[in-house]
Amino acid sequence: MRKGLTTGQKRLILILAGFLILLGTFFFVFQKNQEKIKKLDSDTNEKKSQVEYLSNLQILVNEMKQTTEKAQQETLTNTQKYPCKMTQQKAISNIYNLSVAGGVRLRAIRPTAERTFYKDGKFTQLSDEENSEETEGEDTELSEVEKKPEQKVSVMEMVGKVSSYEVELTGTRKQILKAFDWVSGNREPMSISAINLTFDNSTGKLTGTIALNFFSLNGNGKPYVEPDISSIVLGNKDVFGTFKK
Repeated sequence: MRKGLTTGQKRLILILAGFLILLGTFFFVFQKNQEKIKKLDSDTNEKKSQVEYLSNLQILVNEMKQTTEKAQQETLTNTQKYPCKMTQQKAISNIYNLSVAGGVRLRAIRPTAERTFYKDGKFTQLSDEENSEETEGEDTELSEVEKKPEQKVSVMEMVGKVSSYEVELTGTRKQILKAFDWVSGNREPMSISAINLTFDNSTGKLTGTIALNFFSLNGNGKPYVEPDISSIVLGNKDVFGTFKK
């Protein structure tokens, strides 16, 4: 009786062992590596997405930076259109220039209380009620910006003021319209908020009042320039009789 395994049996065992080794390699090495590869691919795609997002975000940041710088420059430019303060002397000088530009005749100039239209970075609505409240509270303590309107502060600290004058005048339709055009085309911000004119058949002229508003911006850093009033003739028979140079 022969002892041991036959050659065929040995070959079969070797083939089986090789198959088991190959199977173990597949499950324990190849498949495990495949899982790592999939995870790496997933991580890589995630990183690519993050890089793409950050790249797009950087583009938006650059665009916003340019837009912000442009907006800041426009804001600074717009603040320089306003005088830092509006004195009665300056307002009356403007009203006189309006009368000269339009050729209208002034009958009376009546100033009203100064009001605030911009403060703490916000615009406020102007109304007659607010006007009366500010008239009653004239003793209210002014802020540092209002006390020193020519100093330079941030936009959020600036204080916008509007000085209103009721102007009684008379003139032809053409003269009145020329005066209005002077207001709308003036380089300093001003407006007409009310018009109450009637036509006189006997003279062919319009007579009545307009509400003329002059705007200033305390704290914009723009030096105050005294108006040239040398051309204004002062006398007892005109509306400037009580006005002093």
